[in-house]
Amino acid sequence: MNENNLTKPARKTVSKAMQLLHAFTNNEPEMSLTVLSTKLGMHKSIASRLVASLCEWRMLERNPDTKQIRLGMGVLLLGMQVANQNTLHRLALPLLGKLVEKTRHSAHVSILDNAEMLVIATVQSPEALRVILQLGDRRPLHATAGGKVILANLPEKKMMTLINEKKLLKLTNTTLTSMKDLRNGLDEIRFSGSAWNNGESVLGVGAVASGIFDASGLIVGAVSSVFPLNTVTKAQYPLLAAEVRKTANELSAALGWKISIQIKKGD
Repeated sequence: MNENNLTKPARKTVSKAMQLLHAFTNNEPEMSLTVLSTKLGMHKSIASRLVASLCEWRMLERNPDTKQIRLGMGVLLLGMQVANQNTLHRLALPLLGKLVEKTRHSAHVSILDNAEMLVIATVQSPEALRVILQLGDRRPLHATAGGKVILANLPEKKMMTLINEKKLLKLTNTTLTSMKDLRNGLDEIRFSGSAWNNGESVLGVGAVASGIFDASGLIVGAVSSVFPLNTVTKAQYPLLAAEVRKTANELSAALGWKISIQIKKGD
């Protein structure tokens, strides 16, 4: 019997199980079996069997109060192992803590993942009026400060591939949806070292970001400080940008990047 015929059903089963696990998000953490199977276009009986197996491995569980399905402790345990093994995540947390102490705004580190910005480390602001970020949050590259920093430091071909894949979707009335405007913005980011988001992803939410580079000088992520736009004045922008750049430079240095810092007027 052909080996491929033996493994093909197994591959399909694993693929369907992965679809189930990846169906849950921070915005949709729980679902009924009916909603889950409908969302994935999967027959309910198949979804039921897979959910039962994943529950046995603690990858999924049922909320005892709502009876709905959610990710289980098995996922958390695996995620903790990945986080502990991820150098950028490990180095980022203490530096983000210091940044939040200075700015009083939430801060996070994000990386490029599947043509989106993925939050891999975050520290929340202690203020009552703040922007909440969660691990695993995803945001579009063209409408976020961190995403634009990443785009600005990628080779042209890679940048265009990412933009063409996700398109310049309009999320708010300030989102950059013109390639010309985006290119102009990316040129400014390369010159200043900072990217800004003025309500381009979520109304009323602003951010400033700077890039993180590895020992070879390649962009590997971004440090972002996020805040309600009505809590920061234009006069505070230069100082905020300088603190974010400092944190990004410290992270880059920890990864082996040789930084040549030029003191700019106003920093």
